[in-house]
Amino acid sequence: MTVTATEKLTLAKALNQADPNLIADALAKLDLGVMFTPVEHDTGTITGATSVVLPGNGALAVQSVRVVTGTEDASPHIVVDSAATPGQIGTSGIYTVKLSTDGKTLTFAANVTRIIVRYIPNPATALTADFVSA
Repeated sequence: MTVTATEKLTLAKALNQADPNLIADALAKLDLGVMFTPVEHDTGTITGATSVVLPGNGALAVQSVRVVTGTEDASPHIVVDSAATPGQIGTSGIYTVKLSTDGKTLTFAANVTRIIVRYIPNPATALTADFVSA
């Protein structure tokens, strides 16, 4: 893929091109070591909240969410996209939790007072950001 003069070079495009002159700088912007290390975040006891903000740049992918204490205590949770409404799936006892588009906020149907979430962190630099080689 070649970028034209009118088209901006983004980090994603620089990575896709795999140009030996650019690839090292492009990879350095991602912090791959961080991305390849799953994070387990325990909120500890928090005031009852329906939203929890993940630390750092948020999540690229969420592996699991466990409500330790709260209205939905000990119920299985399935992560859904930002357009979904969090809540119980029928009478199954399984709940959905909404992940924001930027991967930073988890929204629950009811108050939680402690959660543990395991996730793959977002890259340090958004792939849509303009790319400038160092």
